[in-house]
Amino acid sequence: MKTLFVSLIFLFIFFCIEEIPSQSKKNVDIPQDDSVVATIGDIKITTEELVKGYEYGPAFYKRGMNSKKNFLDHLVKEKLLALEGYSHRLDTTQDVREYFNSFLDDLATEELYKDEILSKVTYTQIEIDTVAAQKNIDVELMWLFSNEQNEIIKLQDSLISGTDFQKLFENQLNDTVSIDDRTLKSSRYQLEMKNPALGKIIDTLEIGKYTLPVKTDDGWYIVLMKNFSNKTIVTETEQNKINDEARRAVVKMKMDELSDKYVNELMIIQNPVIRRQPLQILRSYLARYELPKEKYNQWEMEKKLNNTISDYSSKESIDYSKIVLAGLKDYDLTLNDFLTWYRTREQYVKFDKRSFAAFSKSLEQMVWRMIRDKILSETAKSKGYYDRKNVLEQSKWWLDKILYATVKNEMINSITIENEEISGGDDTSQSQSEFIEEELTKKLFRKISELKKKYPVKINEKLLSNIKVSDEENVKAIDIYTIKRGGIIPRTPYPTIDNYWARWQ
Repeated sequence: MKTLFVSLIFLFIFFCIEEIPSQSKKNVDIPQDDSVVATIGDIKITTEELVKGYEYGPAFYKRGMNSKKNFLDHLVKEKLLALEGYSHRLDTTQDVREYFNSFLDDLATEELYKDEILSKVTYTQIEIDTVAAQKNIDVELMWLFSNEQNEIIKLQDSLISGTDFQKLFENQLNDTVSIDDRTLKSSRYQLEMKNPALGKIIDTLEIGKYTLPVKTDDGWYIVLMKNFSNKTIVTETEQNKINDEARRAVVKMKMDELSDKYVNELMIIQNPVIRRQPLQILRSYLARYELPKEKYNQWEMEKKLNNTISDYSSKESIDYSKIVLAGLKDYDLTLNDFLTWYRTREQYVKFDKRSFAAFSKSLEQMVWRMIRDKILSETAKSKGYYDRKNVLEQSKWWLDKILYATVKNEMINSITIENEEISGGDDTSQSQSEFIEEELTKKLFRKISELKKKYPVKINEKLLSNIKVSDEENVKAIDIYTIKRGGIIPRTPYPTIDNYWARWQ
């Protein structure tokens, strides 16, 4: 499962809230989005799929000659391998269905989001100007910190009695607390995003002045304004960029506000309640795989599990996967529902392992996230969003992508087993990696050649030449990976080709 997810999702570096505009359908010289640019067996690649995959994909194919053809050739390879997956009915396997359903849920809830939230976003020029102004302000802060209220009051008393802030600040530094842990240089806007309450407090501060003790979730702070500067000279180009960023920021803030309100209303209607004993069973079960053995034993997770399941031991043939974890107004969610949700997200959903209490809290937060996702997907289903044209088309793209990744991973697994049998497990990880890469290239080349004989490939070269894309044959094209984080599951806006194909350039 983990390998499959890695093949589908990379490490992405920023959040995208606007799609690249689709090609105009008013210009007869520009291909229509649903025009078929290639067929592979019974799979059709439309102009829309090609353009969106091209734009959001890696940069390697954009740097060379015939960028679009290069991209399409690699996409065809993936579609051929997807057909191999369909022929072996891999689309019916549990792993593939779980991943596909997660992407399908996200596509449907995204349509729900556009109608119920995005369409209702409104903002004013004053709001944009305020954010733009904040982006032109730089602040430099330093602070004193304590977990205890009594200690922060003592620090405040010391300041009142005349003790220099810098001296108290330096006294808090040690081997585990550095200057970077107690200082911040940021724009006023970034500070507002990270901590709105602190942002409003420092607006009233002068340089060299400090706040009263401020309470947060992790402790108490006394913050000093070390420096404050306003960019008074900004070029027109820079200001236009700032204004555009400000507009996007305001839209996102408005969307987040409406989204929170919308989700909260749905949660109130369903009134979900997490059941304590099933949560304890889940905690011990996951701890067995997530915690180091020493910590698992130290926290007595096995004992806690046995104490909890003793209440179920009197029942004959109990299926623990069907135990209700959370009860909602219209339906229940079982332990298996959570485990299915978790399996498709375990690459990025992380537990807090600093303490038993932190571990328990992080699990409970995950359960609430699962409940939220389920409520949103059920709402989208009840309103017919799963039958929308966008959802049906793009879910097919994702299923092809998942099947390609599954077939490729099966090849990698078979090569790994073969290598272990031949070497006896004595090879270094580097030599094993080199062996796998070399053998995978051979296997893929043979398999793709075989599949091309089985499934005819037809490309509309004239249509391909008329398709407009950015960064075509651009030697300076750079990799920018985009991920949508706000939905059911983190994903690229559209399926993109595997960066692995750069080795075939």
